[in-house]
Amino acid sequence: MLLRTFFIAMSLLITALSPPALYATEIAPALQSISNEMRALLTVPVSKKFKSELDKQYLLEFYKPREFNPGWVDLNGPLPRAEVLRQVLQIADQDGLVVKAYHPDLILSLWNERSPTLLARLELLLSDAFFRYSVHLRAGQYQENDFHWDIEPPIVDPVAELRHLLSVNSFQAALHDFIPKHPGYLRLRAALKTYRKIVQKGGWPIIPSGPFLKPGGWHKQVALLRQRLMAEGDLELGPLKNVHFFDNTVKFAVERFQVRHGLKMDGIVGPDTRAAMNVAVNKRIKQIQFNMERWRWLPKRLGQRYIMVNTAGFNLSVVENGDVQLAMGIITGTPERPSPVISSKLHTIVINPYWTLPPTIIFEDMLPRQQRDPTFFESKKIRVFSNGKELDSTRIDWSKVKKGHFPYILRQDPGPKNSLGRIKFLFSNVYSVALHDTPSKRLFNQNSRALSSGCIRVKRPIQLASYLLGEENDWTEEKIRAAIKSDEYLKLPIPETIPIYLVYMTSWVEENMGVHFRPDIYNRDPKGAECN
Repeated sequence: MLLRTFFIAMSLLITALSPPALYATEIAPALQSISNEMRALLTVPVSKKFKSELDKQYLLEFYKPREFNPGWVDLNGPLPRAEVLRQVLQIADQDGLVVKAYHPDLILSLWNERSPTLLARLELLLSDAFFRYSVHLRAGQYQENDFHWDIEPPIVDPVAELRHLLSVNSFQAALHDFIPKHPGYLRLRAALKTYRKIVQKGGWPIIPSGPFLKPGGWHKQVALLRQRLMAEGDLELGPLKNVHFFDNTVKFAVERFQVRHGLKMDGIVGPDTRAAMNVAVNKRIKQIQFNMERWRWLPKRLGQRYIMVNTAGFNLSVVENGDVQLAMGIITGTPERPSPVISSKLHTIVINPYWTLPPTIIFEDMLPRQQRDPTFFESKKIRVFSNGKELDSTRIDWSKVKKGHFPYILRQDPGPKNSLGRIKFLFSNVYSVALHDTPSKRLFNQNSRALSSGCIRVKRPIQLASYLLGEENDWTEEKIRAAIKSDEYLKLPIPETIPIYLVYMTSWVEENMGVHFRPDIYNRDPKGAECN
């Protein structure tokens, strides 16, 4: 008898602790009134029965298989999981999301209601808020085309996500797992919190127009400069002598600020540095939020080993097992010919490449110069072919050549003057862009390097090639230099293709260096997008 009683008690306990069935075939009589109201709200025009803008398609897809059985409420009001969801939605701004997108006022107004009609409305609002939140947090809250983003965003099925969440024991932990785990995202998330605290403290001071502020000098604006540098943590020490004296601690702090903003690191506050310092903190917060959004558009897993190219930051990083193995500066497309945002797999390295000129460069850059100087192509070692035969470029009447009729192929031979330099890195994409070397090494001395026609020029191509080909395969830097010296065309598949991401991040965080900001050179940060 005692054993039978024990099994009955355990059965009741397991039933009480078990999550509800995903597809309920029967509804408890006490919940039938709520279910009936939910059915009515979803099967008649929403505008007549419910003024809120709900995603009727998702709601019907979720509730029809479960016979409109509620998952967030019963006749006693919201269930514990509903309170967890409401609290999470209230702090969605921590991820740069717009809290009011998740019906906070309507949900609050219905929270203490107990009539079946109003509980049905609360149930649908909570599900709709969850659908929006799960999509926004995992795949972004804006259309990726608004950012000129051609990397396919993650696919999220919010209905399946909700079914899963209602089946797990730890609802709160499962909901927290929605937050992207990319280190770059999490660092920006922490930075967002820091910069909001700066706002709470009153922001940072504006430094009025004035003379150059230089190390060793005295000026009343240096006191303001100190406050400005302390606001973001660039300056931590107080003045050694006088607040108006530009000492070395201020110099080092200014240099740190300049590095974070992609400016010339000279420790002098001139017009460019002053302008960057006077950007409002709220604008920087939006910049952080926009780039958190860009992280949400990247795949959940980038790969054990991958190449990240940030065209806004003019930098390339090779990452392996979460650590940067190789980093270098790059040159990107001009604002008129911007580098695209794409993902692909790098598969081949070409040493001593030929360069077949694309139409845009032919008609906008090269042809006008050849028309002015008939020896221009010859001086650049650009050869002209038609129907498989090479022609003498000095004997062609280039003034009669037009864009609609161009029966020629222009090709530059390998060599020190080749516009692709000595090494080219190939990956499939519809834009025909590539990574490559450049003969114009001096351009890497510039801080802003939006100078190419869309392709990515890399500063250290030999080191990158050696890493990708593998020194263990005997492709040392010395061997690559010897291959270059031979001037022979050499096409080398890399042993293992590697994912490559060309992204556009105008803000990111570096450990021990704080938050970096860059100008929106391609005008891709949305101007009208709303952020919290």
